[in-house]
Amino acid sequence: MTRPAQNRRQSHPPVHRNMKDHEDLRRVREEDPYFAGTLAKGLLILQTFVSDPRAHANSEFAAKLGLSRPTVSRLCKSLLTMGFLDHDERLDRYFIGPAAVALGYPYVINTPLLGLMRPAMQQLADRLEGAVSVGVTMDLDVVYLETCSHEDGTLKRPGVGAVRGIMETAMGRAWLAQLPVDQRQDFLARVKRERPDEFTRCSEGARESVAQYAKRGFTINLGDSGFGVLAVGAAARVRYGPRRLLFNCAVPGLQWKKAQLLDTIGPSLVQLVSAADRQSGLR
Repeated sequence: MTRPAQNRRQSHPPVHRNMKDHEDLRRVREEDPYFAGTLAKGLLILQTFVSDPRAHANSEFAAKLGLSRPTVSRLCKSLLTMGFLDHDERLDRYFIGPAAVALGYPYVINTPLLGLMRPAMQQLADRLEGAVSVGVTMDLDVVYLETCSHEDGTLKRPGVGAVRGIMETAMGRAWLAQLPVDQRQDFLARVKRERPDEFTRCSEGARESVAQYAKRGFTINLGDSGFGVLAVGAAARVRYGPRRLLFNCAVPGLQWKKAQLLDTIGPSLVQLVSAADRQSGLR
């Protein structure tokens, strides 16, 4: 069954914590007796591949996650049996498995309006010789659900499931602009504490972009992510469950200037997002 778009504010949004190792799991377990620690340890192993997609040995998982080697061995064998990991016997290392890819597919295909908006996204990408993406937030990050790129463009296309920091993406900054001031300040404090490099690199641009969002209707990124890419972002009113759909339009920094972002690219993305809202019955 297709998961419906929810356009009203949710009273109880899901709590997602950025857990990186056994100590993080222990703290959550102390707060919540229903938290399933063994399951979470297995998911931590899978989560390792998000930031580091190369093959890993048991010893690397153990060192990175603060788990014992016997625990890692049991978890990896279970994940291997279920298809969430693959194992190279010659290297004695684990790769992410096909079951992990399949698990995300229902989420992507049920994204509200994605099929209807894809032609318009592709048309805008072709006109600007860039890339138009849609995504949702996940804790401190944005997860890309779809990207339409100009066929002859030079931009590296973010694939489905690609993860970028909220502060370093234009669409993440659009999400930030929707937050109440106190929640925004709490979020920025977390990024400063947990990702100091990202905060230092992106804070000035993010703050300026958020401050101008109400006037412009979109945010901008002048290359803070370090990829030589300029971008604009806007938040739709359409929700996927409790999460807003976020749109991003990226163009090569060598071909476009800030003035063009403000005068041409930003307004074009706002028109696309407004069309998505209208198609969902929102005005």
